[in-house]
Amino acid sequence: MTVILEHANLQDSWALTHPNVDPSQISTPLEAVHQLGITADSPLNTYSARKPYARGSWGKRLDYVLYRQPNRPGQLVPHLKAVESKVILTDLIPGRHFSYSDHFGLEVTLEIVPSEMAQVPMVTKELSNATASTVISALTACYCFSRERSKKELVIFGLCILVLAMVVIGAAWLPHSWLNPIFLLFTIFIAWLATTMLYEGFIFGNWECNALMNVIEELEIHRKGQQLLFGRPQV
Repeated sequence: MTVILEHANLQDSWALTHPNVDPSQISTPLEAVHQLGITADSPLNTYSARKPYARGSWGKRLDYVLYRQPNRPGQLVPHLKAVESKVILTDLIPGRHFSYSDHFGLEVTLEIVPSEMAQVPMVTKELSNATASTVISALTACYCFSRERSKKELVIFGLCILVLAMVVIGAAWLPHSWLNPIFLLFTIFIAWLATTMLYEGFIFGNWECNALMNVIEELEIHRKGQQLLFGRPQV
């Protein structure tokens, strides 16, 4: 988020409409939602209320509305101003006992202010080599962690398939009929675990690794371009 905000000339609507909020003064999950912009892992959300990592915390601010000013050189263009930001959909679905989503919604009101002056050219900070190197190092560490986690989850998936095969074969030699319901519940649990590990390790794992690698490659290209532009030796 720091790279996006500082080097893409984007403005965070929540930060602009909620300045000088002191997190130490927050005393309830509801205050955290409405003053800190908490939208994920809130104890008020039914999807995350029972998760261990959501207990004892206010949750996380993971949803943003970012914007930047119009830029049309030589033309008079309006100015955008964030006048209100609020977290919505925090109540339960009417007639139900669960939330709308595992994330609350974020609603922002932008005011279009007519400009009577020539548009000021958009100024964007150049991403320095030092910053790019720091971000690349951090993302590389995340990539390695993601790869290792995916491998472990795929190993668990393989073990689950092996256990399921053993259960199916061993079910024919059950000594007592009252063991059938226990075997059935155990089989359902192992099947659920195998499905989850396959999704986490293969589908989501590959998506996450590819996304991280794409950003790393783009930053590497940018850094090498800066080195060539300013005649710096490549590292």
